[in-house]
Amino acid sequence: MLRIEPLSRAGAGPLSGLHLACFPEDPWDAAAMTKVMGMAGFFGRIAWEGQTPTGFALALGLGEECEILALGVVGERRRAGVGSALVDSICREAQQRGADRVLLEVAVDNAAARAFYVARGFIEVGRRRDYYRQEKRLVDALVLRLTLAKCSLPT
Repeated sequence: MLRIEPLSRAGAGPLSGLHLACFPEDPWDAAAMTKVMGMAGFFGRIAWEGQTPTGFALALGLGEECEILALGVVGERRRAGVGSALVDSICREAQQRGADRVLLEVAVDNAAARAFYVARGFIEVGRRRDYYRQEKRLVDALVLRLTLAKCSLPT
């Protein structure tokens, strides 16, 4: 059974291991996680199936906007609803914090993630050149936005 829980700021070390499992080409170490988790407005979620962490979402509440900094699901649990549950949880908290839109970046060559976000209602609003490092090359990021008033979130 899938559980989505708030992230503890004390979990930077284990979270960096989960980030590595999801993004082996550009993982965030414990120091980077600690820095992100210490930012004003930070909140996050972790997905559990039994005692096993299967995904995470890191976000910043920025007033009228919320930015999803990272969303990862371990490979064997992708396309099983974990990512959707994490995004829904982040969007609910963003609304509770007064945000009316959610932003994120996704690699231009990540067709699966782009399709996931489009299916969730995100639209492209910009592009960041050479944003991601992938196998010794740089890849552009698309900036995507979801207007929260236009989406219905499960409770």
